[in-house]
Amino acid sequence: MNGKSLWKYVPPAGPILSLLLIGLVLLSALIYYRAVKIQRFLEPALALSQPRNEFTKSINQKFQKEFGTAPIRGLTFKSGSLLMEKSLLFSRDGKLTPSAHADLQKLARVYLALMEDDHLRSEINLVLIIGRVPSHGAKGTNVAEWAHVGRTVGFIQDALFQLEPELGRRFSTSFASVVQPASPHEGSMDTVEFRIIPSEFLHIEVLEKLEKYFH
Repeated sequence: MNGKSLWKYVPPAGPILSLLLIGLVLLSALIYYRAVKIQRFLEPALALSQPRNEFTKSINQKFQKEFGTAPIRGLTFKSGSLLMEKSLLFSRDGKLTPSAHADLQKLARVYLALMEDDHLRSEINLVLIIGRVPSHGAKGTNVAEWAHVGRTVGFIQDALFQLEPELGRRFSTSFASVVQPASPHEGSMDTVEFRIIPSEFLHIEVLEKLEKYFH
C-alpha cells in the first residue's frame, strides 16, 4: 500500500522529458557560444602565423632541395636560418676546407633560387652572414677579435659570390656580413649564422589578413 502511494509523488514523464530537452538545448547553446569564442581567438592567431609559416616552409624546401632531408653534422637549420660550424668551413691554417666549397656552393644555389623567385624575393629584406665574438661586458671590446671575425664573415660572403657568380652579380646588395657579441640565445662563437631577414611585405601581408577582424 505504501509502495503504491509513493508513485503519486513521481512527476509525469512529459514534463521530465521537456526539462531534459530544454537542458540539452541550453547545453548545446553554451557549447556553441564557447566554440565561437575559441574560433574568434584562433582565426586571428592563424592569420598572423600563416604568412610567416608559408615563408619559412618555402625557404626550408629550397634548403632541402640542395642539402637533402637527412641531418648533416655541423649544419643546423632553424626558421629561415642556417648555423654552420666554423670547423666545417675552415682548416687549421684558416683556409676553406674542400667540403666547405661544396657546402657554400649549395648554400649559394639556395639563395640564388630564393632571389630568383619574385614572390619570395619581395619578402626577403636582407641575408645576414653573422659572426660572433665573446661578450666582455664591462671589460670592454677586444678590437682584434672583432676585426678577425669581421674578415672571416666577409671572406665567407665573397666565397658565396665566387662560387655562384650570378648571385653576386645580381643580388649582392641583398647580403651583408656583420659581427655581433655572443649571447646564450643567439648561438655559439664557433658557428657562422646565415639569417634571412623578412621584408615589410611579409608584415603587410599579415596585417591584410588581420584587417577583417577589426571591422
